[in-house]
Amino acid sequence: MSPSRSFTLSNWLEPPFNRQAFQRVRELTPTALIRRGDHAPNCLDRDLVDLDSITFRSIDGASVDWATQLERSCGDAVCVVHDGRIVYERYLNTMTDRTPHLLMSVSKSWCGAALGIAVGRGLLRMTDLVTEIGPEFAGTSLDGATVRHVIDMTAGTGFVEDYDDYTDPSSDTPLIEYERQASYRPLGGRPAVGVLAHFHSYPRAYPHGAWFSYRSPLTNVAARLLEVVHDMRYADIVTRDLWGPLGQEHDADVMVDAVGQAVVEGGMSCTLRDLARLGLAYLDNGVVGSHPVVPEAWITDTRIGNAAALAAYAASPDHVAEPDDWAMYRNAWWVGQSGEVFSGLGIFGQYCWVDRPSRTVIARFSTYPSAMPTALDAETLRGFRAVAEALASRP
Repeated sequence: MSPSRSFTLSNWLEPPFNRQAFQRVRELTPTALIRRGDHAPNCLDRDLVDLDSITFRSIDGASVDWATQLERSCGDAVCVVHDGRIVYERYLNTMTDRTPHLLMSVSKSWCGAALGIAVGRGLLRMTDLVTEIGPEFAGTSLDGATVRHVIDMTAGTGFVEDYDDYTDPSSDTPLIEYERQASYRPLGGRPAVGVLAHFHSYPRAYPHGAWFSYRSPLTNVAARLLEVVHDMRYADIVTRDLWGPLGQEHDADVMVDAVGQAVVEGGMSCTLRDLARLGLAYLDNGVVGSHPVVPEAWITDTRIGNAAALAAYAASPDHVAEPDDWAMYRNAWWVGQSGEVFSGLGIFGQYCWVDRPSRTVIARFSTYPSAMPTALDAETLRGFRAVAEALASRP
C-alpha cells in the first residue's frame, strides 16, 4: 500500500516530507520526459558480495558498519558496481529498482556529459564566449565569460548559494528567490519569469576565472547553450545523446520552470542503476560496450583538469577542507587530488562516486535530514572508500 501523501510544494524540501517527495517529483511540478526509447538495456551482470559488515569511522568517532550507516543516515537506495558487475544493491524507504529519485545537483554531471559530447562533435568550444553562442546573455554578468567559466563555475556572476536558512520559506535570499522561479517552491504571487530571465538580475561580482564559487544557476546557462547549438530542448538532447546510448532501463525526467525551461542544475530524477551507468561510462573512458558515448578526451579533462582549475578551486573564498579532499570542480564533477576519484554530488545525500584504482562505482540516493550535513556527508564518503578498498582486495 502506498504511503499517504503528506508533502506539498511548500514543504517537500524539508524532513520528513522529503522522504516521500524525492521519489514523486512529477506530482509536484511540471517535468520534461527523458526517454530510453527503443535501445536495448545495457544489462549489468551480478556478482553479489556481502558488504554489510564493512566498518568505518562514524560521525562520533566510533565504528559503524555499512548496513547500519545506510539505514540511520536516511539512505533510500545504493548500488555498488565493481569491475562492471553489480556487487551490492539495496532499496529502502519504499524504493524499488523502478522508482525514480531526485538527483539534486548530480543533475549537473549529466549536463557536463552532454556538453562534452557537443564539444567532441565540434558544435562549440570551451573558449567560446557565452554571448557569442547565446546573445540572450549579452548585458548580463556573463559578458566576457566563456563556456569553460560557466561549466566550471568560475564565471564572475554574483549569486550566494547559502543553505543555512534553506528551510525558511519566507526567506528572500538569492537562493530561495531563484528556487521560486525554478519551480522548487511556490511563487507566492510573484511574476513567473523563469530561471534564465531571473539570471539577468545577478550582478558581476569578480573577474571571470579568478576563483571557483558554487552557483547552481550557471549550469542552467550551460544547458541553454546546448539547446542553442543543437536547436533542441535539453531533455531531447539527453534522450538522444545519453539515455539511449548508455542503454538505460527506464525513462527519466527533468523539472521545468513556469515558462518551460529545464531546471538542469538539480531537477533531474532517474532510477538507481541508470545513475550508476553514468559512473560506469566515466570509469570506462566514455565507452559503453564497444561504443564510445562520451569522448575520452573530455573524461580525461574532467579528471585531470589543468593548473588553472586547481588554482581556481584553491583560491575560492568559500574553500574549506572538503570531506573527500576535493581538488577542483571540473566539467560539473567534484574531483579528488589525484584525479582518480571523482563524484557527482547533490544536497540531501545524492552521489555518483567513481574510484578508478579499484574500478568501483557507487550510486546512492538519500533524504538526509538537512541539505548539507557536512559531518554526515564525510561519514558516507568514508563508507564509500572502505567499500572500494575491500573490493580492491578481493581474491
